[in-house]
Order: sequence, then C-alpha cells, then structure tokens
Amino acid sequence: MKILIAVPTFENIYPDTYKSIWDLDKAGNETEFEFVRGYDCATARNKIAQIALDRNFDYVLMVDNDVVLPKDALINLTDDLKEVCIGAYAHRGADNLFHGNTNICRLFDRNGERYFNYPLESEYTADEMQKMREAGMHKIQVHGGGMGCAFIKTDVFRRLKYPWYDWVHYKSGRMLGEDLYFCELCKKAKIPIYTDTRVGCGHLFRYVQNV
Repeated sequence: MKILIAVPTFENIYPDTYKSIWDLDKAGNETEFEFVRGYDCATARNKIAQIALDRNFDYVLMVDNDVVLPKDALINLTDDLKEVCIGAYAHRGADNLFHGNTNICRLFDRNGERYFNYPLESEYTADEMQKMREAGMHKIQVHGGGMGCAFIKTDVFRRLKYPWYDWVHYKSGRMLGEDLYFCELCKKAKIPIYTDTRVGCGHLFRYVQNV
C-alpha cells in the first residue's frame, strides 16, 4: 500500500514526534513524508488531503506535531483496514492540562443514546482505552475525536465535499474544530469512524503523556 505520512502545523515538529515517525515499522508499505507548515491546522489538513489525492496515495496518516506514535502504529492501523481510524492520546482541557480523558468520543452515551455533540463526558478515559486493549477489543466504532493521529483512506476525500476540514463558530460562542468538522462530514456520508485501542500515542506538554 502507498501511504502518505504528513504533519500539519503552523510552526515546527517536536523532535520526539519526528523520531516516532522515523522509527515507525512501515509493515512493508511504501511511505512518503510531508511537512505542511505555516498554515492554520484546517488549511494544512486540506492541503495534505489534496496531496494524497494528487499523488494517488491509498491512505494518509496525519500526525500532529506534538503527538508521539508507537512503533507498531502502522502495523495495527493496516490490520483489519477501516476507512477512517483514529489513534488515542491524552486529551488536554481548556486550562491546557491533562485530565485523564482521551481525544476519542464514544459512539453511545452511558444510557445507550447516540451522541450528537462532543461533551467531555463522552470521551473515553485512558483507563477505559487500556481495559479494552487488554480485553482484545481493538477496532472500536466511535463518534469521532481529535485527529492528532488519523489514518484515512484517500478515497474518503473524493466522497466528501470540500473543504474537508474547517472551523465552525456558533452564535452561542461555542466552536467546532476542524477535526470534528471532518467527523461530522463522515457521519453525514455514512462513513463510520473507528479507533484502534492498540494505537495509544504520546502527547507532548513539557513531558510525554502516554495512553
């Protein structure tokens, strides 16, 4: 398979992130690396998606500049292939501190109802992700989440209306980020989103917080 590994960022890549990409077990796949710098995240992600389309990549792996991948990330992401699969990492709150939650929002709430927004209580905790991993629950369908580690089939972008990533500001003052905007497009197009509990990534904030 031909896979584009790309980092969208306004500034630079942290050394730990770049080293984790360099150290990836490519699992026999043909990979190329791109670094899209100097744009807001939505614009950078759109540019990466267009590069993947223009160069006929089968999949694109988007990695945020402060996310550290496990060495076997590609091995697991290419196992039981899904069109959209997100790796998990520790989530930061509004105060920029880690709170035990991950970037992954569960498909159903605790009452069995589907989520149609992204409240903090919808996010899997790191402990929950670990328990599912230990129980052999690997590819789990989810509502969506942050796309600091996102493995996406290039054909998905052909099926969705451009822009694939955008910011939405509501009159209430709330905002929908570019990654969740993409998740909403996928849901409208009936493209399911998964997480792989084995792809627990590090998230940099002075130190590496792992899932």
